[in-house]
Amino acid sequence: MTPATRLVASLALALLAGCEALARGGCAAVRGGARQRAAVSMGAAPTPTRRSVLSALLAAPAALALAPPSAVLAESKANVRLASLGFAPLPSVGGYIQLAEFLGRASAANIDGEKTRGFKLSSPLLVAFNYPQTWVTALPTISSNGESGTVSAGNYIKGDSAAFVVFDAPRSAKTAADLPKEVLAQSVVASATSDVYQDVKVRDVAKRAGGAAGDYVTYDYTYTLLTRAGFEVDRKGVGAATLVNGQVGALITATTALRWKSEESKLRELTKSFVVYPVKKSDVVQLGQLDE
Repeated sequence: MTPATRLVASLALALLAGCEALARGGCAAVRGGARQRAAVSMGAAPTPTRRSVLSALLAAPAALALAPPSAVLAESKANVRLASLGFAPLPSVGGYIQLAEFLGRASAANIDGEKTRGFKLSSPLLVAFNYPQTWVTALPTISSNGESGTVSAGNYIKGDSAAFVVFDAPRSAKTAADLPKEVLAQSVVASATSDVYQDVKVRDVAKRAGGAAGDYVTYDYTYTLLTRAGFEVDRKGVGAATLVNGQVGALITATTALRWKSEESKLRELTKSFVVYPVKKSDVVQLGQLDE
């Protein structure tokens, strides 16, 4: 029984006990002591007094207020999705929210006869990671033209972001460790906005350790963003990449160079928790119906 279930059960028992005590009236309360001693000697449950009922009812809201959100609320939607498909849950980390969203629910968006901001996938993907609770999410959208966008989150006003990208992997790559820096740099480019960028540099490529299970590599990178307003902004970030269905699937996190020191730990938690799984279209349909 989960903490939330136990709490609900306790509240229900307290309410039932209260109704029983009130129904018995004052006489039951006066004779409560003698009846309780007799009941205990016979092994029966003692009759609740008004004082015990009131104490239980007053204590219940306090317990509800003190209980952590994970104990009061149902299991996160993200972990329900993961568990329903047999995947490991995302870790619970203070200050972070769990996200698990599908990509590839429809064909890639076709705008003006050209595939734009849509990913060509052989099957849908389930993308999951923890993101800071002060961030907002931006998820794929589906219109008559198809699906566009990606699974992403960010504190966009401050310039902090995380976005999932996917593109064809080189045929020579059998594991994530086989991906050269040039391909990892391509993941950074794929996540960039329509602004102009230059000097993309990837370093510190390593097999991910201490994160979710699977074949993943992490890497740091830097580049210079040339904004439409004519400003140059130095940006830094952390990426995590894997191979999925013969493609590179990567979560690219970024912030400005000025904010790197304060935001680095957040970006590393994002890439540490990141996972992506291929799923069946029937799974997407079934879980979509359950979500409703």
